[in-house]
Amino acid sequence: MAGLMLCSVPLPLALTFSAPGAAKSPTSHAHGGMPPPLQSSRTSPTACPSFSSSAPSARRTPAIFSPSRRAAPPRMAFSPLVPFSLACTVPTTLGFWKSEYGVSYAYGTAMLSTGALLLASAPPSRLAYAHAACVAFYGLRLNLFLLWRELTIPRFRDFRDKIEARSTERGGRWKRTPFLLACSGLYLGMASPMVLTARAATAGRIAPLLLVLMYAGLYVAAVGDIWKSAVKAKRGSDVLVTSGPFAILRHPNYTGEFVLWSANAALGVSAAVSSNLVKQSAGWLAASAFGVCGICFVLMQAATSLEGKQAEKYAGEPTYEAWLRRTWAGPTFAKKA
Repeated sequence: MAGLMLCSVPLPLALTFSAPGAAKSPTSHAHGGMPPPLQSSRTSPTACPSFSSSAPSARRTPAIFSPSRRAAPPRMAFSPLVPFSLACTVPTTLGFWKSEYGVSYAYGTAMLSTGALLLASAPPSRLAYAHAACVAFYGLRLNLFLLWRELTIPRFRDFRDKIEARSTERGGRWKRTPFLLACSGLYLGMASPMVLTARAATAGRIAPLLLVLMYAGLYVAAVGDIWKSAVKAKRGSDVLVTSGPFAILRHPNYTGEFVLWSANAALGVSAAVSSNLVKQSAGWLAASAFGVCGICFVLMQAATSLEGKQAEKYAGEPTYEAWLRRTWAGPTFAKKA
C-alpha cells in the first residue's frame, strides 16, 4: 500500500523521502520522529531509490534480464541469399562458352566470390573469418592452378576441346542450361556453411578441429594437384606417379577435397546446433547437406573412375601392384562384380 500511495505523489516530491533503513537526520528528531517537511530535490542529494521492488505487480521485469533469455547471435552485415546466389550462378555462364569451364573455373570462382563476400562483410568472429578465408583461398588456388595447367600443358587444352566437341554434338549451347543451373546450386550448397558460422554466437568445442581439417584437406589437395602435374610434365603423361603425397594416398587431390568439404559442412552444422539456430537456419542447413552430398558423390565417382583406368593400364606391373598394397585410394564406390 505504501508503494501505491507513494506513486500518487508527484515525482519531484516523491524523490525527497529518505530510503528505508537510512540513518535519521537531526531534522527527523526535531519533528518527533515524523518525516521532515518536503524539500526540494536539489537540497536532498540522498534521494530514495527506485520503488519498483515495493510493488512487484506494478511493473514487469524487462525481458533482457530474464534468466531464460539467450544471447542474440551476431548479425551479418548483409543478407547473403541474393549475393551468394549471384556469386554461384554468374560464373557458371562460362559453361556456355566452354562446357568444361562450367565445372572448373566456375567452381573456383564461385568459392572465391562467396568467401570474399563474407570476408568483406567483416565476419563477427575469428572462426567465421578463418572459415571464409579457407573457402576463398581454395577458389583462388584452384583457378590459378587451372590457368597454369591450361597454358603450360597441351594435353589439357586438347582434353577441354574434346569435351566441348562432345557437348556441341548433343545440341545447342542453351541445352546446357539445366546442367549449369545444377552446378550453381551445388556451389551455393558448398558455400552455405559459411553463413551458419557467421550467424552463430558459438560453434561448439569441435569447431577448431573441423577448421584444422579444412585447412589440412586444402593443403593435401593443392600439393597433390601440383605434384602430379609437375611429374607428368617432366616424365610424360603415361607415367604412374607414386612419389610425394602419392606414396601414401593414390588420389590425394580427391581425398583432400573430400576432407575439406566434409569438415566444411560439419562446421556449419556444429555452429547452428551450438547456437540454437537450427530452426532459423533450416534452409541453409538443407543447402549445406545438398552441397556436401553432391560434391562428395562427384569426388568419389572421380576417384573410382580413375582407379578403374589405372587398373586397366598398369595391372600386372610390379610397381603398380606394390603401390596398391601400401597406399589408400580414399573414399570410393565399391567395385562392380
